[in-house]
Amino acid sequence: MSLEWNNAYKIGNVEIDAQHQEIFRLANNFLNATNKGSLSVCAMGFFKHTREHFKHEEDLMKSLNYPGLKEHLVQHSELISLLNDVAKSIADDSLEMTDLEAFLSAWLLGHIGTFDKSLAAYAKLQT
Repeated sequence: MSLEWNNAYKIGNVEIDAQHQEIFRLANNFLNATNKGSLSVCAMGFFKHTREHFKHEEDLMKSLNYPGLKEHLVQHSELISLLNDVAKSIADDSLEMTDLEAFLSAWLLGHIGTFDKSLAAYAKLQT
């Protein structure tokens, strides 16, 4: 299983694009984990980087007085909640990797393609 990074996913903000590429790399590590221990380690790395990335985006949005801040924050909160559910599924051995791959793919591509591209377009207008 893997999620392929494609340059079409770039939003035009060098730092955020690099963070997104790292999220893809960590997601692939997570998807290729083979046992509960490695799943837990990969999940922790993925969650940590995702939270740091979200903080970076949220700080940027606040500094720009981004009009889509509230809706974007809801998206971030929903993903963190879903990732907490994934952690519970790892703990109780009920995680379905195909479901995780479908979820990560849909969420990453949907969020980056919609919310993050809108943020990047707004940020460009502000500079």
